[in-house]
Amino acid sequence: MQMSFTKLYAPWRAALLLLLLSTNQLSAQQAMVRGGEAPRETGSIPLQQLLSDLEANYHVSFNYASSQIADKLVSAKSLRVAEGKLEPQLNKILSPLGLSAVKLSDHDFAIRPVTTIVKEATTVAVIVKGIVTDENNAPLPGVSVNEKGTTNGTATDADGHFSINVATNKSVLVFRSVGYQSKEVTANSSSLQIKLTSDVRSLDGVVVTALGIKRSEKALGYSIATLKGDAVSTVKEVNVVSALSGKVAGVNVRSASSDPGGSILVTIRGQSSLSSQNQPLYVVDGVPISSGNRSPKQNIGKKDAIVDYGSTLSDINPDDIASVSVLKGASASALYGSRALNGVILITTKSGSGAKKGLGVSVNSSAMFDKAALFPQFQNDFGSGDSEGSDDTDSQASWGPRLNTGRKLVQWDSPVDANGNKIATDWVAYPNRYKDFYRTGSTLINNVAVTGNNKDGSFRLSYTNLGNEGIVPNTNLKRNTLNLSASYQLHPQVKVSTNVGYAKNSSDNRPTFNRNSASNIIYTITPNVDVRKLRNYWMPGYEGIKQYQQNSKTDNPYFVAYEFTNAYNRDRLNGNVMLDYQITKDLSIMGRTGMDYYSELREGKRPFGAINYKTGGYSIETEMFREQNTDFLISYKKNVDPDWFVSVSAGANRMNQYGRSTSQASDNLVTRGLYNIVNAVPGTIQNASSIFQKRINSVYGMGQIAYRNYAFLDLTARNDWSSTLPIGSNSYFYPSASLSLILSDMFNVKSNTLSFAKVRGNFAQVGGDTDPYSLENTFGFGQDWNTIKRGIISGTLKNNVLKPLIGTSYEFGADVRFFQNRLGFDVTYYNTINKNQIINVKTTMASGYSDMVMNAGKIQNKGFEIALNATPVMGKFRWDATVNYTRNRNKVLKLAEGIPSLEFSKVEGVSMRVEEGGQMGDMYAQTWETIAEGEHKGEAIVNGNGEYNKVNALKKIGNYNPDFMVGFSNTFTYKNFALNMLIDWRQGGQFFSYVAKNLLSDGRTTITLPGRDAQTGGLPWGNGRNDGLIMPGYVEESPGKYVKNTEVIDPEAYYGNYYWDFLERSTFDATYVKLREVSLTYNFSKKTLGKLPVSNLSVSFIARNLFSWTAADAGYDPETSFSVANGALSQGVTSWGLPYTRSYGFKLGFNF
Repeated sequence: MQMSFTKLYAPWRAALLLLLLSTNQLSAQQAMVRGGEAPRETGSIPLQQLLSDLEANYHVSFNYASSQIADKLVSAKSLRVAEGKLEPQLNKILSPLGLSAVKLSDHDFAIRPVTTIVKEATTVAVIVKGIVTDENNAPLPGVSVNEKGTTNGTATDADGHFSINVATNKSVLVFRSVGYQSKEVTANSSSLQIKLTSDVRSLDGVVVTALGIKRSEKALGYSIATLKGDAVSTVKEVNVVSALSGKVAGVNVRSASSDPGGSILVTIRGQSSLSSQNQPLYVVDGVPISSGNRSPKQNIGKKDAIVDYGSTLSDINPDDIASVSVLKGASASALYGSRALNGVILITTKSGSGAKKGLGVSVNSSAMFDKAALFPQFQNDFGSGDSEGSDDTDSQASWGPRLNTGRKLVQWDSPVDANGNKIATDWVAYPNRYKDFYRTGSTLINNVAVTGNNKDGSFRLSYTNLGNEGIVPNTNLKRNTLNLSASYQLHPQVKVSTNVGYAKNSSDNRPTFNRNSASNIIYTITPNVDVRKLRNYWMPGYEGIKQYQQNSKTDNPYFVAYEFTNAYNRDRLNGNVMLDYQITKDLSIMGRTGMDYYSELREGKRPFGAINYKTGGYSIETEMFREQNTDFLISYKKNVDPDWFVSVSAGANRMNQYGRSTSQASDNLVTRGLYNIVNAVPGTIQNASSIFQKRINSVYGMGQIAYRNYAFLDLTARNDWSSTLPIGSNSYFYPSASLSLILSDMFNVKSNTLSFAKVRGNFAQVGGDTDPYSLENTFGFGQDWNTIKRGIISGTLKNNVLKPLIGTSYEFGADVRFFQNRLGFDVTYYNTINKNQIINVKTTMASGYSDMVMNAGKIQNKGFEIALNATPVMGKFRWDATVNYTRNRNKVLKLAEGIPSLEFSKVEGVSMRVEEGGQMGDMYAQTWETIAEGEHKGEAIVNGNGEYNKVNALKKIGNYNPDFMVGFSNTFTYKNFALNMLIDWRQGGQFFSYVAKNLLSDGRTTITLPGRDAQTGGLPWGNGRNDGLIMPGYVEESPGKYVKNTEVIDPEAYYGNYYWDFLERSTFDATYVKLREVSLTYNFSKKTLGKLPVSNLSVSFIARNLFSWTAADAGYDPETSFSVANGALSQGVTSWGLPYTRSYGFKLGFNF
């Protein structure tokens, strides 16, 4: 639809005018500094006030601990600092206070206690030099280096180097820096190489918030979680989002498959939408990017297996990430507008800023190996067949004769005698048949980065190559990424910077799931089949024509793996260019434009001779997406007086999206082995094409008021105009307010027990739109009818009076630290209500439509998030522990008038539906008939066939959401060794396994062994059989009178009725505990490396999912319980996916 630019321009102009008026008013009231003239002040002011004023006037940042500057006063005349002489004059001011300023970069300083070298009679006997770096081997300037037990000390220079004289080589050096864990090292070498680890409990840390703005964490009135780059790259992951699992409270990360390139679903604080749009917004270096999972595809017909092409987020290279920030609540993400309704994940990539002067090179390599490790408990006692006494072994079921008895039967691989008759062979089991198929997968990642840095600018250029071989034969994933980050100071007031990334992601063949996939075939292969004999999958003498099969109804699994290929190739380009202009000391403007673009080609091939493709098949699909964002932000910051600080900003954004796709497919080819759409039999080509465009125009503003650096009030406002909503309803405004109070500073708490105390609260309202073309019904084109074009109309009735979705939330929290930050608690309570959901609701067929688009639904999510940080042990051996806890409760408060329930989809017989008073994630299915009253009330009723009856009413069989989640991280360090472990615990919820239903009903697992023959408790019955079973329950002898069932039935009927007909029997507890990550690292000292031309050399053993415990204990991984419904991934149901895998390997890193 067309945007109304006249309507857009008016509020935009008003916002800018308001900004200028407020700026002028503040300037008049505050006697703002002009031309470098300092304000005229008298008396004394707090040191904190001086530093804040200098930050505002000189555009610098000071790094310090609050306790260092508490209660310290300086002369108000100190504000008269001459331009260009900040560092020397600041040190003159700080020296009488026992402090000094260490320059970290052109705009960053660290405030440190003054240390002096003690000159005594026993003067210095040892000179120790060295370098201090962070986890990414970047030099750390301004780190204090002290000889323990003395006042002797120094600090690292801008390149992280230090030199200190100590008493003996047994002296202990203590290294401290704000934001990092302190470290003690014996001075037993004249050259030391020290690596400091980030301290997640740092109180004065700077975090990246909305719009890429860096803020002091203590000033925030909302919950935000930040992970350093090493937290997502220590144990290598193909998809960076997977690395968030178990590390952030409130974030639920689910993998659709154990394949490294599979789709990832992320929800923050529960599911808030009745549609499938519950994924957060992803922002890289300030620019939103496409993050959608590729739609699972049946490339060629409805009998085809489903291909998971993964998520475009896998294009992001973890080695290039500096930090990941998770904005959970509406207040944190409100400035990103409607797209941030489900939270925001901010990714900041590494840059050359802060790197050592000149050129530097870093190299990182890793190798990971994947092994299938969890399978159902397959039985190996009975072979293929429909009954115990049957000699027909050409069956997909496993109800046949007992194995390993010395018997011989004609089988699938029987040789042929001279007369062409098959010869009976040993009837034996092959218990490793499923393990023999899956291979050991591998992922090799190599990264090289070059950095450059000088006083005018910096850059970082990185190249990464990834090669993955999947556990399914002939599947792989390849990725090459190139990233550039550069900045340059064009003028003392003007800085230009850019971030550009290119990724080429491809695969010769992606693994499949669901029916007819390789996993489906292997899981259902009968115990008497030796899978190894199937590797040569062409029938001898019929190569390329006829496959070698284990039975006549199923494809050879190797035939599927090597001939059913699903290739793709994606080129991805994203980046931005940003210009910062410091107009005055208080006023600045930022302009930025960014783009995210990808183009993808997919190709599917099916050979002649397949069960469902007698004459082959071919598909080709192209997809293109482009998003452009252009924005600006004007900011004004000023200290009104020694107590008050004010900051106001205003900006605007335009977002344009454009996408298109085309596909062609045929399941009937003319010539064998020629895969091209022109080889399709005429009239069999299925064509599809689509295009979409979307635009959102936005204006926004924010303001902050700070009082004495312990009270912080933030206000934000944004208005969006969306092209997907009707004129008159396409404008939606949402405000937010947040408050942070540092109680420990407010009440001047000085305690050895309480180190820090903060309370926070916020309120926010956000809006939301819908997909393009939801307003009016239009005609499309169907498949041609000979030479005639056929017009079609969607079965969904569109709605041109839609209103924006509205989400309202509030949040309260506290952050308390004890014992010099060795113990800390962060607690958050939140409550969010989303109403006016835009969903499809079924309507009567009399309307001519199957469903209609409407505003309906009111969903509530509320819960607690708790983070505990502790350092139980300090010293040469150190133990750091972090625990995060998440508990979310979801409730459907209202749907719509006359609509008490709503079914989203039906997946493998499970109805995914919600009812008023119910929860998102509820699963329903048919159940069996039971006795309504009397002494046998609740018992199952058995019919005349000895089986249970189904009832039409649906019963809730579970909910796939967890009761709570816990992440438990531990880091142990001793000398040059570091051990990291992450435990991921998900408690509660349920999942339905279609795999279990199928295996149980066809006699494939150990649960189905009872009753197979007399040896396993089978009852004697007709024709001399001993495999009878009795269904537990009661038969209605006369109305209201029931007697115990005694009808004997065969195992196939028994287990078929018991498990196949009733899905509740295959629904399991989804609780699991996983040892998610393990890394053991050894850092080589400079002394060990000697004169080798490398530094910061480290080697690591790394592992992922080394251990897994599941409450179900049935051989299925609850984490990957996904299927497909309506073209999208559906949680809670698993259908022939890949088995759970353990991954382990090694990592090497060094600089030169």
